[in-house]
Amino acid sequence: MQASAPEKIVFVGGAPRSGTTVAHALICTSARVTRYHPEISFYRGIALAYRNGAVAWDQHTSAFFSDREAFRAHMREHSDLALRRIWDALDRRPILACKDPLLTRFFPDLAQLHPENAVFVVTVRNPIDIVRSRQEVHERAGSGRPFSAADAVGVAREMMEAYQAVLSTDFGGRLFALRYEDLADARIHAELGAFLGVSDLDPANMWGTAPDQGDDPWGSPKYYGKIDLSPRLSPLDALLAGHVRQTCAPLMRRFNYE
Repeated sequence: MQASAPEKIVFVGGAPRSGTTVAHALICTSARVTRYHPEISFYRGIALAYRNGAVAWDQHTSAFFSDREAFRAHMREHSDLALRRIWDALDRRPILACKDPLLTRFFPDLAQLHPENAVFVVTVRNPIDIVRSRQEVHERAGSGRPFSAADAVGVAREMMEAYQAVLSTDFGGRLFALRYEDLADARIHAELGAFLGVSDLDPANMWGTAPDQGDDPWGSPKYYGKIDLSPRLSPLDALLAGHVRQTCAPLMRRFNYE
């Protein structure tokens, strides 16, 4: 009898430009995992709705539900429906792996919504390299103005908000954090596979059919090929790097970037 829902849901996140796309593609090489696919940005609104309802429980939400658990069950139905739609659009394998970096700050909320069958994989990268990559995105997008110190600090604060939300939460063993710099490490592949309950992650079999990236400023020449962690961009300006170090010092210490 065919299953009506995935056995496990893997949410892949991290700061934008931290390696989430590569990590997602690697996870999708397992025969037990759904194929590689685009980000589930449309699903983000469900996580936001649950967050807003929980925050406004006393002021508004409690008027419509008998208790918090009833509200959680209501939002779980919406989440399950959207995730089944994603699963149906793929190949309905036992494990649904989906990715959206901007969902990362909602991972604690999703852990509440899906306590039985959701796990979380978060990629971390040297914040200075993330900001340099975001600088490239800014320039490729043709904004017409230089990437400023304020831009660098804004990106750094954005990533700290996402990572602090995750790293300050107890996921009860359902969180796997890995560094971008370790994405080609076979030992990390084995640990990630054990965490997911699969034994066939294969970095030589990533991506599937490569779509045309066109003029997408978020695209990368490193997508749709073998894992390549070699530097592609020039170093971030020293002044901007100093701002990033100051803003992201706790994260850089925790993951040995300084």
